[in-house]
Amino acid sequence: MADDFVPVVDLSDRVSEAGRAEVARAVRRACETSGFFTVVGHGVPEELVARMHAVTKGFFNLPEEEKERSANRGAGVAGLRRPGGPYEAFAAHVTGDLGEEERARLGDYPATWKVANIWPDDGFKAVWGEYTASMTALSADIMRLFARALEIDEDFFDRRFDAHVSLLLANHYHPRAEADGPRREAHTDWGSLTVLYVADALGGLQVRRAEGEWLDVPAVPGGFVVNIGDLMAFWTGGRWKSTVHRVVDPGPGAVPSRLSIPFFYLPNHDTTIEPLRPWAAGTEEADIGRVTVGEWFSRKMRTTYQAAS
Repeated sequence: MADDFVPVVDLSDRVSEAGRAEVARAVRRACETSGFFTVVGHGVPEELVARMHAVTKGFFNLPEEEKERSANRGAGVAGLRRPGGPYEAFAAHVTGDLGEEERARLGDYPATWKVANIWPDDGFKAVWGEYTASMTALSADIMRLFARALEIDEDFFDRRFDAHVSLLLANHYHPRAEADGPRREAHTDWGSLTVLYVADALGGLQVRRAEGEWLDVPAVPGGFVVNIGDLMAFWTGGRWKSTVHRVVDPGPGAVPSRLSIPFFYLPNHDTTIEPLRPWAAGTEEADIGRVTVGEWFSRKMRTTYQAAS
């Protein structure tokens, strides 16, 4: 079990000044240790989470030809469905419903947030839109807690996310007759903040300590797993950790299907980021200097797919 490496943080006290300061301290400890923590008391309505689960699970239970026709292999990110693989996915960016000309202005480089969303139906779109709005509000407040934890102005990140290009993604892991290796390969997230809902509470998410030991992240009923990505680690000059994680089968024998829904809270595409001082002095992150969010993700895509080719 991850225990203190992935602590549970109760956000319910963040409405008071004293409670907010204590929550920020807990968040700072987690981000300096693993970059992972589980939040409860977050205020996201249970009935909204239940509706999100139902419509998303319903989509993945459709016949293949209907999923192909309605989603074009994944709204917002072409090719995401991965038919025949260990999992399939559906995704939508908050910018994906903008007009074509507006999306074209979101950077002069290839980017998934410039692609139009393709929705299965209006009911599905409505629930995903409502859930995205709730995740955005929660993520924005977590970023304010981040600012407090970093001892900078609490609204520091607000204007850097006021036209964010965030992504909502659903991963459907197929059932297996027998456990058979990782379901999702070891990786770090590229962005600033991820808020993860694991719908089926089966477990399987693991994080890796620096010495290489893999630890299970326990499923907490009603909770969300939060982790920072490489961009936030860079932003803090390496003070905070973007930890490698993976998804494995939860045990031997038959493995049921698994649905996870991460929300990747990404800044404005043209936000310029540089490592915060004084923590960045003399670090590897400081050598990178200033970079826009769009440039950051373009570099990540180039290096990742060049390495895979």
